[in-house]
Order: sequence, then structure tokens, then C-alpha cells
Amino acid sequence: MKRNSRRPRSYQGYQGNRRRRGSPLPLLLVLVLLAGAGYLVYRHFSAPAPEPSGPAVSSPDQEPGQEPGPEEPGTGPLAEHMNTPSGIPCTLTDFGAEDIYTGDLILVNNQIFYHFPENQEESLSVIYNGKSSSYYVRDTEVLLAPHALAALNEMMDAFQEQGGSKTVNVVAGFRTKEFQQHLFDQSAERNGLEHARQFVAQPGGSEHHTGLVVDFSILHSDGSSEEYQGVGEYAWLNSSCQNYGWVVRYDMAKVAFTGISNEPWHFRYVGVPHATVMVQENLCLEEYIDYIRQFTFDQEHLTVECVEGTYEIWYAEGSRIHVPDSGEYTVSGNNVDGLIVTCKVE
Repeated sequence: MKRNSRRPRSYQGYQGNRRRRGSPLPLLLVLVLLAGAGYLVYRHFSAPAPEPSGPAVSSPDQEPGQEPGPEEPGTGPLAEHMNTPSGIPCTLTDFGAEDIYTGDLILVNNQIFYHFPENQEESLSVIYNGKSSSYYVRDTEVLLAPHALAALNEMMDAFQEQGGSKTVNVVAGFRTKEFQQHLFDQSAERNGLEHARQFVAQPGGSEHHTGLVVDFSILHSDGSSEEYQGVGEYAWLNSSCQNYGWVVRYDMAKVAFTGISNEPWHFRYVGVPHATVMVQENLCLEEYIDYIRQFTFDQEHLTVECVEGTYEIWYAEGSRIHVPDSGEYTVSGNNVDGLIVTCKVE
């Protein structure tokens, strides 16, 4: 600031022969202004940072300034020993990664291929040797998992007991990867590649690899045969198969999920509790595997009332899952990412 050296007009100097002195007021005024400016600068740079204008970020139950609390249920590691909602004591068990790819609930399609175990055929049963008298089988080379064969016998016996004729013929069961390749190539040659892709699974992507599938046809007493459509007297099989652990795997309404067109003759064994839910909820196996993921051990379990009793079902990602310390239960992989426990409650 430049200081003014002129005298204010209102100044009345002392008249006489004495030498006049300059007034101290302008200097004092300048000093006061400089001091005030300095104080304002000091206040600006020494003031504390302002509080945020928005609300503080905290959990819904956390008071401002409070330290975060313990993890919510379901977010931390589970205890080794826990009870199910129905009170069944369970222990956390590691089954190994290979078990994710075995069991009655494994999903197999043209995107999720089957994991072939060693010596698989040795664990399968010849249907011809173990079947009941209520149906036919193509020949002595059709194979099926033993427990699926027992369920097939039970279903076909019930079909005959309620009035069904002995005309159902099992024409397909377990298939090797090589045989599935032969079928795919044969279909493509006869009907075109697009038809083969629509009606025949790719090698490795066929459910027949699991040993949990049968295909039906109709064999009449005069030796003639026809395609099985699940209508007429056979409608009972397609509408009641869930009570014996089977589902009609491919429906036209589910092509977007399965990638396979309508096949009323193709039956897949998944077990009674799961088949019951799939039918009640109108889910194909692709949808059911997604559906069941919400039922983890520390959350609500899937409770199923079926003809065999009451079951409690839960899922875990990976190879570690809680299993009952005793009682009747099964463990199955889903062939994707985890395990599923099916426990009989009563």
C-alpha cells in the first residue's frame, strides 16, 4: 500500500514561527490495516477442515463414530460342528474336488461335459439281468446304475399294476463317448448337421454317459415298434415318474435352457425329493441346479414333502460341506461348482 504524503485538508496546523511536524495518524492507520489483513490470513490457514456435507458412511446398525462390529451371519467361516434348522447335528467334511463331478444331480449338457471316471462300466448293471417282468429291454448290453435300475423296476411295476400294458421297451441306457460320437455323426449324415445338433447331444455332453438315463420305445406283441410319445396309457408314466425319482428331461418349453428339443421318451434319474421339486416348480435340471444354490447350510434349507417322507436339502460351493453325523443322507456333486446334501428328516 502506497502512503499518501499530503496533509489532510482538515488539518489545522499551529500558526507561528515554529516548524510544523507531520501527523502520525496515516502511519497508524496503515499499521492497523496490515495487522487486520494478517489476522485474516492466519485464520484462514489455521482453521480445521470442514465436516463432510453428506452423511457418514457406516453400517445400518452402526452409530456415528462407532467401530465396525462382528461379521453378519452367513459372511464368515462356519463352525466345524453345527445343527440344521431341524436340529440334526452335522460336521464340516471335505470330500475332495473329484466328488463335485459325481452323483445323481450332476448336470451334463453340450456346455457342461461329463467327467468320465475310470472303469465306469464295471459299476453299472445289465438291465436285462436285473429287470422286473413288467417291461422289455433291447438286448443284454444296455447298462444302468444299480440304484436307478431298482427305481426303474419300481416305476414300471406300478405302471403295470395300475393297468398299463407290457409294451415299454428300454432301447438305450449308458453310452460311451465313442458311441455317442457315432450317433452324432450318423444323425448329421442322415438328417443334416443342424438336425443332429438339435436332437443329439455332443460326445461328452450326453446324459447317457452318466448311467442314470433310459430311453423308451413301444414294442407291440406282434413285434412291431413305434416311437414313445408319453400319451394315452403312457401318460401315467410321464406324469407320475417323479414319485420314483425320474423326470422327463427334455421338454419343448425348456429348449432355451437344455439346448435339446422335446424328447418325451428320455427319462433321467435324480432321486425322489429332487424330482418332486422339479415337477412342482416346473424346473428343468439346468434351472434346478441354479435354484438350489440359494439353500446354503447357514441359511434356510429346502424342505421337501414327497412320497418317501420329509427331506432337508442344502448346497455348498466347493468340496467342503456339512453332513449329518448319523441318519440317512446322500451327497451329490452338481458337475459345476459344488455339492448338495439330501437328508431324510422323517
